[in-house]
Amino acid sequence: MCLAVETLAQCWDEGQALLKLHWAEIALHRELIPLEPDLMSYQDLERRGQLLLVTMRDDEGTLVGYHVTLIRPHLHYHSSLTGFTDVFFIHPDHRKGTAALKLFRFVERQLALRSVERMYATCKLSLDLKPLFTRLGWDEIERVFCKLVES
Repeated sequence: MCLAVETLAQCWDEGQALLKLHWAEIALHRELIPLEPDLMSYQDLERRGQLLLVTMRDDEGTLVGYHVTLIRPHLHYHSSLTGFTDVFFIHPDHRKGTAALKLFRFVERQLALRSVERMYATCKLSLDLKPLFTRLGWDEIERVFCKLVES
């Protein structure tokens, strides 16, 4: 496995198949809300230095995983540069051994180089990753709720 920081231009097209697989596995309300990534907003964040895109590639160079972090001062703690995990995914065929640990540790090192003080991430209850985050030394701090707003 090869982990690297890449740009959107380097992996956007190739990443679409993985993104669709990811969406099919965990997205809520798929029947009502389609997958429709806002490439222009991602590109704007990247231009401003507020996006970290880490890729995981197999030995043949095929994209098999990714982690996207948004880097910003926290709205409640303006002097604290914070990494907000947007999405992360590893193809099911490559979720063995310590792949996820290696991906997150690499991301943590990259964020440390950018003076990020804290990271936030969520996971679906249907795909509980608490053991991963616990092993990485993360603290469970809150629960997230979601509701469709009826018109």
